[in-house]
Amino acid sequence: MARVRQSLLFFVWRCSLKLSWFSFIPVSKRVGFSFLSALTALVVLGALKLPAQEDRQSEPSTATERRALDPLVAEERAYAERLARSDTQVKKLLGETGIRVISVEPTLIKSESLERVDRTARYVEVVLFRPEGEVGARVTVDLGRKAVAQVQRLTSSQIPMTSDDLAEAFQLALRDAQVQEVLGSDAKSFQVQGAPAEPNPSSPENLVTGLPLRSTDPKDPCAKHRCLELLFRRGADFLSGPSVIADLTAKRVYVKRRKPQ
Repeated sequence: MARVRQSLLFFVWRCSLKLSWFSFIPVSKRVGFSFLSALTALVVLGALKLPAQEDRQSEPSTATERRALDPLVAEERAYAERLARSDTQVKKLLGETGIRVISVEPTLIKSESLERVDRTARYVEVVLFRPEGEVGARVTVDLGRKAVAQVQRLTSSQIPMTSDDLAEAFQLALRDAQVQEVLGSDAKSFQVQGAPAEPNPSSPENLVTGLPLRSTDPKDPCAKHRCLELLFRRGADFLSGPSVIADLTAKRVYVKRRKPQ
């Protein structure tokens, strides 16, 4: 852009030299020459003004700058997930198949001083989990540099339960004879709460939800395993039958009578 301006200024200088000859031109020819000179000046001024406008338009608008914790748009979420999955350290830790995305959220990089925290830098925390082997990873992605900034290994106890876990637990429960007896003939009409499902006119309100369960008894498998207690609801009422616990680690279901209150 600087070279363009230099060329235009050189052109103006040459025109000014020609204008110095104007006094030697006969009067009959001065009118046409002056018209051409005025037209040339307008063109040059317009050309000089246009690059300046382009420079201003190319500058990012401070009013539309994204802040560090602004909600992610779909493109940012997809890009952060793609960077996290393709990272060499993540592949070594989790592999490349059977990986679940637990969460994708904006985050701040901790600093010794709050004044030194960059609140405009866009970092994204991506939590991944591989059910086989029950290992997870917290991946910090730097969107500005388009690179993974940090990878931290997570144990199964550090990974929150998701709708995928609930769906898996429900499928385990449906194969259990005692659960089928509790739910009766409409067992398969139950839908995982929060999961999209097609309308079922016969029993549209049969839902199953779950609560993460962590036992304090060291002899209980759920002291170390990922377990969900399943709750079944017909309409507005929850079933008051036995407790149904799905052990996602051992792929087992435990049906226990509830203790009387």
